[in-house]
Amino acid sequence: MVWFVVAISPGYQLVFAPLAIHNAEVVNLFRQVDYAIRCIIYMCGTRERLATKGEISKSVSAPDLFVAKILQRLVRAGIVLSVRGVRGGFVLARDPASLSLLDVIEACQAMAAPRPCVVNPRACVYRETCPVHPVWAKIHRSNMRELRKVTFAALVKDAKRLSKSRRASPPLVPEANP
Repeated sequence: MVWFVVAISPGYQLVFAPLAIHNAEVVNLFRQVDYAIRCIIYMCGTRERLATKGEISKSVSAPDLFVAKILQRLVRAGIVLSVRGVRGGFVLARDPASLSLLDVIEACQAMAAPRPCVVNPRACVYRETCPVHPVWAKIHRSNMRELRKVTFAALVKDAKRLSKSRRASPPLVPEANP
């Protein structure tokens, strides 16, 4: 069972609903999106310096190799810059105020659709006669609008506020630079 974003409330709270998919690739893709979002939020707090892959991996509690694959996708999408070498690392290539959740979802090559038929006409033979298809299409358009509106600047602000009020989990945004 995969949990998929079906809506974003006005307060930027993600609303998840179950999607019955038993494909390991799809599950891995959604994990990539989740960790890519965490990586970007972390790098928003390290904008004045390079962050190493190991540092990012530790901050998001993910294996180095998994984070490396995510960072490669983000570099290819122009969201993150990579600097090679002993003193190398990663830094955001874009201003968090202009970087949306949709940008990161698309960089991970994930579908932000409630049903495959919304983005792939061949996914369902009943698409043209299905009474529910227009509902899914409307939800998809709404989700795309909302995902485009949510910037990482807003997410970082919320993350900082939440980390002050809830100290049970580690903060996503670094409090001070090492």
